[in-house]
Amino acid sequence: MPDLSQFIFFIIGCLATFALVCLVFPRLFRSKQKFFPRRVITAFESKMFHRLNEAFPNYHILAQVAFSALITNQNYKIRNRFNRKVTDFVILDQTYNVLVIIELDDPSHIGKEQEDAERDAMLEEAGYRVIRYTNIPTVHTLRHDVNK
Repeated sequence: MPDLSQFIFFIIGCLATFALVCLVFPRLFRSKQKFFPRRVITAFESKMFHRLNEAFPNYHILAQVAFSALITNQNYKIRNRFNRKVTDFVILDQTYNVLVIIELDDPSHIGKEQEDAERDAMLEEAGYRVIRYTNIPTVHTLRHDVNK
């Protein structure tokens, strides 16, 4: 009958072998799933979405619209500058024309003012009006700002 020390060495050896296999072949133990769901908008943005719908019940409110759906350019290098950028909200009129683009800046935008200005400049050059808010405005403020 094997003694306890041999059994412990056997277990340690098995664990060491398993650890080595995990280090050398990590893909064997990873999930094969490549795609995972994520929320479309944050809780803060969802409050703004509801406020926009309240302020503009006869308009269409779109959330998380890709810049590539709003602007384009024939030059690949220029297109690459906005390729992965997304606006927070786009307000469309009843005939689906863009009235205004709304950006909601949470605390993660602190220190990114230059980057935000460059994003706005791209959209404004294409003829869009961009309004930025750091807090969720009142219905009255939204209507006033959008209808200027």
